[in-house]
Amino acid sequence: MRLWHNKTVWEKLAREDPYWAVLTLPDTTGNRWEIEQFFATGRENVDTDLTYIAGQRPDLRREHALDFGCGVGRLSQALADHFAQVTGIDIAAPMIELAQKHNQHGERVRYVHNPASDLRCLPDASFDLVYSVITLQHIPTALIRGYLREFLRVCRPGGAIYFQLPAEAPVQPWRFSWYPPTLWMRFKRWFRKAAAIDPEMVMNALPKAEVIALLEKHGGTVIDTRPDHAAGDLESWSYLVTKK
Repeated sequence: MRLWHNKTVWEKLAREDPYWAVLTLPDTTGNRWEIEQFFATGRENVDTDLTYIAGQRPDLRREHALDFGCGVGRLSQALADHFAQVTGIDIAAPMIELAQKHNQHGERVRYVHNPASDLRCLPDASFDLVYSVITLQHIPTALIRGYLREFLRVCRPGGAIYFQLPAEAPVQPWRFSWYPPTLWMRFKRWFRKAAAIDPEMVMNALPKAEVIALLEKHGGTVIDTRPDHAAGDLESWSYLVTKK
């Protein structure tokens, strides 16, 4: 149910305002992103992150990178400037269709639609870098744990995994209200949310200690963590991990 709902929400966002859904900067709603500027932000982000990763892992092979939650290809197109091959994967078919439309690198970049709770469509130990930013935070926590395990499975031994994830989720405003929602109000909100009538980018999180413990349990070594601001005022971290 959680996976179906997540897929439904992102497919609707992809049809209505895909570029804003990928990068929700002020004054870009209503399909007001300039496409060249939009993809330029991807090149800037990837260049910055890969400079950081190279500082920690200068020996990292650059044959094949995975962009998890690729959306319309903002980051995977930029990764192709640094890797021989790039695979982008996303839960929303309309996002994949747009990513294919914007692909400037031919067969060097491929896009995969994956409406599954795992990455079974990808073989073991096939990527030098698994890369995911501003994606996991919009996935239900039970699914986040599974995808992190899958990151380790598809990463090559000696490869790297770089992802961002909040350590705390926003508090629901009604919890501090003198008038908490009635059962009927809760039902109406649940129905509209479940049916994606009002598609909502829900912010999810996992505590930092839990993330590190999960990664290490499944064969990862956390090289470094650093705070980031991808989740606004919420505590959020970027993780750089290598596979044993």
